[in-house]
Amino acid sequence: MIFNRLNIKSELVKERSRQQRLMNDVTGILNESLERDKDVLNRLRNSGSSSAISVSEADENRIYTLDQIRKICIRYRLRFLSTSLFKATFPYEAISRINELEKKLNRKIDDFRIIAPSKAFDLENINQDPLLFAQLEDGRFFLIHHWGKDLKWYRRILTWPLQNFTTYFVSLWFFAAALAFSIPASVMHVLSKDSEMFLRLWLTVHCFIAFMGITFWLAMSYEKTFSSLNWESKYYNW
Repeated sequence: MIFNRLNIKSELVKERSRQQRLMNDVTGILNESLERDKDVLNRLRNSGSSSAISVSEADENRIYTLDQIRKICIRYRLRFLSTSLFKATFPYEAISRINELEKKLNRKIDDFRIIAPSKAFDLENINQDPLLFAQLEDGRFFLIHHWGKDLKWYRRILTWPLQNFTTYFVSLWFFAAALAFSIPASVMHVLSKDSEMFLRLWLTVHCFIAFMGITFWLAMSYEKTFSSLNWESKYYNW
């Protein structure tokens, strides 16, 4: 017959089968995506050397040289290290960006680097605004993703004395002179302007010596060094 009777039970079974197939498809897609995310996270946590990305495959606007990265790390007292040392959590957006990039390149990336403050890493003993990079074949680095809050506007001022020995030396003289010349003339008990200037210069020199001794002791006690020496070091005390 052209018009058969409708069997509600059979229709119910068909509807259940259709929904089950749809759920299986969705579950399969989600599981596949989850496995990719796990694989990316595992490679981030165990980053190592690998074949670099071809320059022709990367967006030039997101490429930076090692010298540019070094200067930023020294200026703001940051570290540029393997993601295997990064102890904070990687956001899903970063993992998603890596998946997108790998899909575009049609290959996996194994060597990841990250710029962040030293406290964001699990640093070893020689005795927080992360930027995620992958290395290019010409030695430059491709910026994949960045997250977190921006650095405080005054961080460069606070970290300037520790950039290198020159900035440290200049900072000590500046603070020594500022202290010596901030003392009111009324408490110095000098007889002339020449005597006052000589005394202030004498105080500047001795304040400089005192500051150098104090800061050297603090650096040794807390195992600190200049940013120009430790920006790419995995040791917290070097």
